[in-house]
Amino acid sequence: METMTLSPAAIISSDAGKKMNVVGHEATIKLGSLQSNGNYVFEVISPAGMGIPPHVHEYEDEFLYVLSGDFEIFLDGKISKATAGDWLSFTRGTSHGFKNSGSLPGKTLWFVSPGKNFEEFFEKLGALPAGAPDMKKLAKLFSDYGLPLLPM
Repeated sequence: METMTLSPAAIISSDAGKKMNVVGHEATIKLGSLQSNGNYVFEVISPAGMGIPPHVHEYEDEFLYVLSGDFEIFLDGKISKATAGDWLSFTRGTSHGFKNSGSLPGKTLWFVSPGKNFEEFFEKLGALPAGAPDMKKLAKLFSDYGLPLLPM
């Protein structure tokens, strides 16, 4: 039987973490998969009007907590609102996306499990050039990691 090595407990300060630009959003990686026993935790600041198009995860469950702002959530073909204090659960196989529908930047905290595949995907998203993404390239990248984009 294989033994799992647990990562040590830690306190992560509010300003700690790797900062990345992810398709126009400011992401701060709080815990990578090696520091969280296979999960992935990050904060995202989304400018007003910015979002991520609807997609489906084949391999991960994704949960987010709205820290501040107003968001339009696309969930299984329906549009809902989410504001500070709301938790969102996007289990694998569920179509979902979001857009900051407010006039100010919004902040969310994300938890992805398992995180290894998603961590690689996020690194590649963060390596894309600044500005509006080439949607064909973006769709291919999403698809390569089991996250096919869906029509709006």
